[in-house]
Amino acid sequence: MSQPDLPWYKDRTSSPPFSLAKKIYSNRSAAPPFRTLAFFPWTYQSLHTLWNGHSDVSQADWNAMVDAFSDAIAVGGSRKMYVFYTQQPRNPVCYKVPTSEKDLKSIPTDSINVAWALNPLTPLEPLVLFSHLSLLYIYNVKREALAGYLRGHGGYQAITSIAVHPANTNLFCTTSRDYSTRIYDLKLSPQQVPMNPCWPPGTGNSHAGAAHGLHMTEDEGKGIGRCIIVLMGGRSGGHQAAVLGAAFHADFPLIATCGLDRLVKIWHVPRAFTDMLVREDKPLFSSSRIHKARVLSVTWLQPDLLLTHSAPAVMKEHLDNPDIKTTFLEAGQLIVWRWLGLSRFFPAGREDVRQDILRGCASDYQESNSFKVISAVSFPEVQTQFEVPMLHVFQSPSHDPFVLFTYPKSNVIKMFNVIHLQPRKPPPFPFDEANLDLVESAERMHLGGPSRNIPPEIEGREINMASSTAEADGESDRLMACAMGMNGTTIVGVGVKGTIWIWKAQRLAL
Repeated sequence: MSQPDLPWYKDRTSSPPFSLAKKIYSNRSAAPPFRTLAFFPWTYQSLHTLWNGHSDVSQADWNAMVDAFSDAIAVGGSRKMYVFYTQQPRNPVCYKVPTSEKDLKSIPTDSINVAWALNPLTPLEPLVLFSHLSLLYIYNVKREALAGYLRGHGGYQAITSIAVHPANTNLFCTTSRDYSTRIYDLKLSPQQVPMNPCWPPGTGNSHAGAAHGLHMTEDEGKGIGRCIIVLMGGRSGGHQAAVLGAAFHADFPLIATCGLDRLVKIWHVPRAFTDMLVREDKPLFSSSRIHKARVLSVTWLQPDLLLTHSAPAVMKEHLDNPDIKTTFLEAGQLIVWRWLGLSRFFPAGREDVRQDILRGCASDYQESNSFKVISAVSFPEVQTQFEVPMLHVFQSPSHDPFVLFTYPKSNVIKMFNVIHLQPRKPPPFPFDEANLDLVESAERMHLGGPSRNIPPEIEGREINMASSTAEADGESDRLMACAMGMNGTTIVGVGVKGTIWIWKAQRLAL
C-alpha cells in the first residue's frame, strides 16, 4: 500500500481529519462540569459476538436498535446522568440522583462514572450503568426509566470505575475505595437475604457484611442486577489501597485491575453460583514493578498484551542519603506490556477447558516478574502529582487501537496510534564490568539529569480548542474528559460549565 492510501490513523504525517461539528452548552452561568462520558459501543456486527453469538434477536431488530442509539453518549455530571445524541435531533435524557441526608462527603476525584450494558433477557433495551458515591444505578435508555439500583461496597466507600464485559454484556464490575472489585450479573435480581459463605469455625452463613467482601446484612437493592463475585482486598493477595480501574478479557475468564497501591493484578473469574457469593483473594498475577505511582487505568489490547497508565511519581533526589529529603516529580507513564503467564494458565489447545479453581504460586499473587515491557512513554510534565491525564482507548475490529487523553481544565486533546509506539530500548550488552559500579552510583545520584531511565515523551497529534472555536480563551472552553466512538469517526469532549464538543471526521481513508 502506498503512503497516500494509508488511513489517517496509520499515516504519521497526516493531520487529524476532525473538525468541530457541534457545541452543546448550558444556559446556566454556574452549570457544574461534565467529567465522564461513554459512547454507545455496539454496531451491526456486534450481534455475532455478543454472548458468543447465542441470541434469539433477529438481525433486522438488532439493526433497528443500533440505528436508534448509535450516536448516543452517556455523560456524567454533578449528581446527574445525561444521554445526548450527536446526530439525531432528539432531546437529551437526564436522570438526577436522589438526595439524602446520609450522602457521603465526596472528594475532588469522585465523579459519576458511566458505562453501557445489555441484558440478554431484554437485548433491545440498552442500559446505562452509572454510579454516585457508593450507589450504582441502572437506567433503561429506551424506556427512559430507572431499571434498578444496587449497593454493596463496604464502608460506604465511593465507586471509582465501572467496566463491562465486551462479549457477555450482562456482566460488569465496579471498583471502589474499599480495596475491592465486585462483579455483577444483570440477569439476576438483587439479593434480598444475605447468602454468604460460612466463616470458620462457624457452620452458618456469615453476617460480617460488605466490609469483609460479603453481602450486606440488608437487601442489596431493587430492580435488576446482583453481585456474584468479590475480588477482595487485603494482604493475602488483593489490593491494599483504592482500586481505580478494571478491564475484562474478551476471550478468557480473566479481569485485570489496577489501583492506588501501584499494583496491576490479573484475576481468574470463577464460575459463580446463583445464590452463594464467590470470594477471590489470590490473583494469577500481581506486580508493583510496572509503574512508580498509582495506576489509573488498564486495557487489554491483545490476549496477553495490556496497556496501563499512571500518575506522576514523587521521587527522591538522593537515594543513598536518607537525611536529604529533596524530591522531584517524574511524569506519569503509559506502558504497553505483555503478561507472560497466559499460556501457563490457559495452555494452547485447551483454552475451552474451564476450571472452577485456578491458582498460581505465591510469587504470582505477591510480586510477579512474569511480564515484559514492550513500550513505555511519558506524559507531559505537570506541576503536581494530582494533575493526571484522563485517558480513553478506542478499539474496533476495523481500526487500530487509538489513545486519546486530555488534562482536566486543558484545551488540548492529544491522540496517537498504539502501533506507532517505539519498542523500549534494550540495555547495552555486553556490560562494561569495569565501570558498572560507577555508572550505577551516578544513576542513583541522578548525575547529568534529574532522574534516570525516563521514557521519551509521547508524540502524537492534537486537537486544539483554539483552532476549533474563537472563544477558546474563556473558562467555559476547558476540557475534563474525551472519547472516540462511532467506528472512529467522532470525537467528543466534555468540560467545565456543562459543555460538550463534537468533532466529526471530514475525510477518511479506511
